Amino acid sequence: MKKKRLIGLALLAPLALLAGCGGTATVGFSPNWFYDNTVENITGKSEKLEYEVSFRPGQTEGISVSYDPGTYTTELTAETLDQNGTGIQVYRLHTEYAITGEYRNGVLTAAIDDSMQSDVWFTPARDGLRPIKSEKSVRATVPYARDTAVWYTTYEFTYDVSYTADLSEATYTLDITAPESAKSKKTDTVKLGFSETFLDNEQLVLALRGMNLSSSSLTPFVTLDPQTRKPVHVNLSSESVSTSVSYDNGSEHVEGTIDAVNVTVSYDMAQPGPARTFVYAARTDDASKKHRSVLLRFQNTVMYNLGVMTYTLKKATFKDR
Repeated sequence: MKKKRLIGLALLAPLALLAGCGGTATVGFSPNWFYDNTVENITGKSEKLEYEVSFRPGQTEGISVSYDPGTYTTELTAETLDQNGTGIQVYRLHTEYAITGEYRNGVLTAAIDDSMQSDVWFTPARDGLRPIKSEKSVRATVPYARDTAVWYTTYEFTYDVSYTADLSEATYTLDITAPESAKSKKTDTVKLGFSETFLDNEQLVLALRGMNLSSSSLTPFVTLDPQTRKPVHVNLSSESVSTSVSYDNGSEHVEGTIDAVNVTVSYDMAQPGPARTFVYAARTDDASKKHRSVLLRFQNTVMYNLGVMTYTLKKATFKDR
């Protein structure tokens, strides 16, 4: 399996988005993750979102897969980060994903114990959610040949990115630590400097919440594709819907149908893969503020169309009032 495919493994776990820089076609962000989205001070505010990961199998011929229920958690906190000798107030979004299961290849089986952890630091909404750096570690077991003695392997790698203050450059380090045959480490710098909003891939799930999702025309942005390590434009479309929910919002259990927005995300590239849809709670009136435009549900297609992962919000803990 080529290294290019290895980086694609990072996309098997939930994606996240990037942040903004100055220019003509920039995205305006609001801190819709707060009950009061007009607040400027982020100190002491936080949230934790906990999702259940379920699996629906796809093709059953050849190699197949089954998964136990998994977990996906995001935690948003405020920190003071040193940048060029100056302390600046930033967000830190920490994400964890874990799932176990089993691949089957005829009478052969392979245990799955996959995980992903990521952290991304970026400025508040008033400063365009400008990304500063991100760090990601992945463990992923993948099949790659049905009729050979060695038909799967487990990859482990880290992928770290740092940005210049003016977002003119990004420096990434890809460190593959397993398997032994694939071990390598590469550091390179990519030129950026776009007039459009630029976001780091690990910010996706939060950055979309900061947009005006009810707009009939959502502004595209630019991100650094983890697979090619090249800038790529991301296009967005949205649709207002009603959706059923069942999750704990602090001490309140929310059950029933609420207004929501389906956001479709697609990449402007030669082989973009399938578009992805994220379902966010709509922020339409005072009563809907309690949902804080939270991500309610999204899906990932497992490689080789082996099935679909669904991530469903089960618990939200907001500390912003």
